[in-house]
Amino acid sequence: MKKIAMAPAVIGLLWMSGTAVCYAASYVIMRLLSDEMSIYVITFLRSTIACLFLGPWMLAIRPSAIRVSRWRLYWVRALATYAAMMCTVYGIAHVAIADVTALLLASPLFTVLFAALFLKERVGIHRWAALMAGIVGALIIIRPGFAVITFASFAGLFSAFGYGIANAGTKALTSTDHPDAIAFWMYALIIPISAGPAIWTWTTPGWNHVPLIILLGLLTMLSQYCMARAFRAADTSVVLPAHYLQMPFAAGLAFLVLAQVPSVWVWPGAFIIAVSAYYTAVRERKNSR
Repeated sequence: MKKIAMAPAVIGLLWMSGTAVCYAASYVIMRLLSDEMSIYVITFLRSTIACLFLGPWMLAIRPSAIRVSRWRLYWVRALATYAAMMCTVYGIAHVAIADVTALLLASPLFTVLFAALFLKERVGIHRWAALMAGIVGALIIIRPGFAVITFASFAGLFSAFGYGIANAGTKALTSTDHPDAIAFWMYALIIPISAGPAIWTWTTPGWNHVPLIILLGLLTMLSQYCMARAFRAADTSVVLPAHYLQMPFAAGLAFLVLAQVPSVWVWPGAFIIAVSAYYTAVRERKNSR
């Protein structure tokens, strides 16, 4: 029987769709856990379990890749990721998951901003315009002046800001280090960063929460693996549209599991952010040629 080969673009889109599913499911699990545990404990356990999955796999497959040298950048990236994860969990615990997810879509736009500021990458007028459009999309979702504004309302945007710093750091590290090492050390360094606040607010998880915690760590690890495979299969601008599927996936799961219904403003805001981020990826692809 003749084997049918799929195009790299299709393979990349399928892997990135897997990333979107993992993210969406992890958001719902974090919301369920936030009723019983602090955001500090959830973030600590999430990173610890993910590291426990990644560590043995790395040692078995690529033991030499675990050695890295640019430790200052790794720590900056870990701190930014920790802050972003904290904002994500806090937002999910207090507002609709779809609202937080929609604002998280802006992270590629902030990556461009920080790549320009710290990596001295040239950013033209088109990508600056896309960044401004993405901010407009975020304001449509938050609706300052028309809705009750709290820190949780901005949590998704603050999280996207933190991930933008982390992604810029990742971009710099890919020139010297293996992707597996970059993913592993992110979670390994977050463990000591998050340990203190987690111990201070520690609540021992009930046995009914243990499967959810393990699943959360597994989904975190799988999301990074699927994303790496997606970027390896095709260009960023090709696979990025599937990344935005996390928005409808998260909204659908939140409705089924938590009976959450997103506001009508979330969808147009998310659309503007997604289009802006995708346009940024397309421009980056053209400029890199």
